[in-house]
Amino acid sequence: MDNFISHILNSIRSKLFYKMLIIYSLLTLVPLIVVSTTFYYRSSQLIGKKATEDAQQTLGKAATAMDAQLLTIKKRMIEVGERDTIQSYLKLYPLTDASAINDDYRFHLLQSVKDTLQVELVELRRTVGPLVDNMYLVTPDDQVISIDGSRPLQYASAFRLLPFELNRVPEWAFFTDDKRMACDMKIYGTDKVFETNKLLGQLVVTLHPSSLQTMYTSFESDTFYITSSNNIILSASNPMEIGNVLDVRKSKTQLKIQQKSQHADYHYIWLATPGTDKIVEKQAFFSAALTLFAWLTVLFVTYFILKRVTDPIQHLTRLMRQAEKEEYQLIQDIGTRDEIAILCYGYNRLVLRTKDLIEKNYKSELVAREAELKSIRMYINPHFLYNTLEYISIMSQNPNKAWYIPDIVHKLSSIFRFSIMPGGKFVSLETEFAFAEKYLQIHKYRFGDRMHFNLVLPEMLRKVAMPKLLLQPLVENAVIHGIDRLNDGGSIEIEAKEENYSLVIEIRNPAPMTESNRGRSTGNPHKKGLGSGLDNVNMRIHHYFGNEYGTTLTCDAKGIVTVKLQIPIQLWEQTGEE
Repeated sequence: MDNFISHILNSIRSKLFYKMLIIYSLLTLVPLIVVSTTFYYRSSQLIGKKATEDAQQTLGKAATAMDAQLLTIKKRMIEVGERDTIQSYLKLYPLTDASAINDDYRFHLLQSVKDTLQVELVELRRTVGPLVDNMYLVTPDDQVISIDGSRPLQYASAFRLLPFELNRVPEWAFFTDDKRMACDMKIYGTDKVFETNKLLGQLVVTLHPSSLQTMYTSFESDTFYITSSNNIILSASNPMEIGNVLDVRKSKTQLKIQQKSQHADYHYIWLATPGTDKIVEKQAFFSAALTLFAWLTVLFVTYFILKRVTDPIQHLTRLMRQAEKEEYQLIQDIGTRDEIAILCYGYNRLVLRTKDLIEKNYKSELVAREAELKSIRMYINPHFLYNTLEYISIMSQNPNKAWYIPDIVHKLSSIFRFSIMPGGKFVSLETEFAFAEKYLQIHKYRFGDRMHFNLVLPEMLRKVAMPKLLLQPLVENAVIHGIDRLNDGGSIEIEAKEENYSLVIEIRNPAPMTESNRGRSTGNPHKKGLGSGLDNVNMRIHHYFGNEYGTTLTCDAKGIVTVKLQIPIQLWEQTGEE
């Protein structure tokens, strides 16, 4: 089975095969998809629109029935608030602690209020049904009088702070009290003797949650909600959802139908699931099946036709990829005479010609490389000698520095002897660092306190091999283009370390700050003012180790220039002798 799958995958690996196969398939697939999709989309729109209208009508009927109940409760509360017993008790309530009113009268007055509330509660339940839970009378100091003490009013003070558009008109609260919807009315005086604009108390009617749910049992569970204007759930089939924010994003398949209450700042929300006509669904499935069958038929026929065309091209592609890896093979058994055969014959001629050119140019390339390296070494030695002799000439004109000249000449002769001494092309890193230190000591005589240097060479890297005189141009640039151009001089630091199994040598020195080098970071060190020393270093590294190694130059905001040299770690004993 695995071999069969591998054979199929190898057979269709050609990009040309894919393109032609897809194009021929789409010629049949696209028109069918467009027709089927358009028909289904337009049909779904019509059905969805009709379903939305039906859902809006259904919600409208439920909202009208519920609004009628809310309005009845509000009207009844206005009548209750004007009852003489309620008015008398609230007017005399601030005086109930005075000595002029005895305890018997206070008890009798309170009992009369409770009897009135009991009668009105029974009458209200008879009118609207068991929807009404309880009726509360709240005094100005938030004392609550109720018939049934099993469920007291939890937020009496909150009802006192509830905003009202009109006095003496009940308002439905935008919050729930113990998961119960509540209607609140402020009671004022009704006669001219008492101040009519003075608040006497409040009347609160609460609705029973479970009885309220029976009004929308015709809706599916968890689909009908009564919410405040702030989208807070006031009533739901699941009591645990009351008090939470309604999130309609949780179901992408449901349609939100909403209607505002006419007698309260409430919203009736129904998360309806619109249906799709069965005939349209069957037509959609039929169109999809026909489209799939036509596409598979075209795909099957096209596969065998294109396979005979693309097999020779696929074979030619594999040979060209091998040629990129310098593995040249000729195409055998060319059995056709069409354009593909012409390509195959042309490829064979190209392979033969390439092999011939490789054999002819290989030796000449080696000779050119060797001559290039010799030219680099011939440049380094005279250039360094010329600069050092110029420094000695300058120092000889200063009597205070002239006595350093013998030591400088001694170091110079040692350096020059090392540079022209025959031997291997590689030296140890320890030897290369010693050469750089002598070179810097010569410049130390010239610059004095303007120049300092520090060389860091870990013990484990002392025997690492590196091309001879590779550091000299970099150190020379640090002196000429850094220390020499600064009035206050600076310090040159040369540090060797290991990073990612490679030898990294960093040469850091201060340099004059200009707009062109501030914050610069580049992998191409050939910049104006740096000379050809960095070019020579890069050329030698690329020759010995490949283009993945070389130098990079960076300059930070403080004007510190860092040249980073990277080569592979190789032991010097394995490469030659100094």
